[in-house]
Amino acid sequence: MIVFLDTGVLGLASSPKNSGDVFACKQWLFHLIARGVFVVTSDICDYEVRRSLILASFRDNKEEGIQNLTDLQEIIDFLPVTQDALHQAAYLWASSRRQGQPTADSKTLDADVIIAAQCQLLQQEYLGQTLTIATTNVNHLSRFIDAQEWQEITF
Repeated sequence: MIVFLDTGVLGLASSPKNSGDVFACKQWLFHLIARGVFVVTSDICDYEVRRSLILASFRDNKEEGIQNLTDLQEIIDFLPVTQDALHQAAYLWASSRRQGQPTADSKTLDADVIIAAQCQLLQQEYLGQTLTIATTNVNHLSRFIDAQEWQEITF
């Protein structure tokens, strides 16, 4: 089983807070790892979370979230954004627009299609393994690959 952490879930897992959904998400993540689930995310998710944490640290002078995100690299894999992933993402982006179902404004980078493309390629690499994206926003990603709210992924 492979669980890919989307940006929203990675943000919860690296948050300096330890209550509510943040605490529950951290416990869920450690449970997955303890059960031997291959947990992975993307460098693009790291970028999205890290930029928000850096901006918040300018305001609050707190860097705990940034350190938490960096520490996660010790227990989960961060996939680089490769040329193959970008080519696949471009295809997904154009296909969804042609079908009248864009996932973002045409002027944005649209990280969701990059994430979906990385997951499709990862699934091809690990043929026979179930891959699910753990997310806080199922709508865009589920068009391309299995995506579930993180709380619904249990073992």
